[in-house]
Amino acid sequence: MLPTHDVDCPACGKFLYTAFSLEDVLAAEAPTSPKVESDAGGDYLRCKHCGARVPMKRITTSGGVGFRVADPAPR
Repeated sequence: MLPTHDVDCPACGKFLYTAFSLEDVLAAEAPTSPKVESDAGGDYLRCKHCGARVPMKRITTSGGVGFRVADPAPR
């Protein structure tokens, strides 16, 4: 079994999702994973604590499709 760890919301610091790898990947097809939503701005998770829209980056691995928190946009 893969090790898991919690990933926190970058806005409020509270729990966002449980990752199944050291790269903070959220398994898109796992029944306990939160639903990643999509709109014109891209893929995102909505933090259930603070309501922040957390941009997510789609990752394709040998295990299938997953997501991780996207790097902040350069300023």
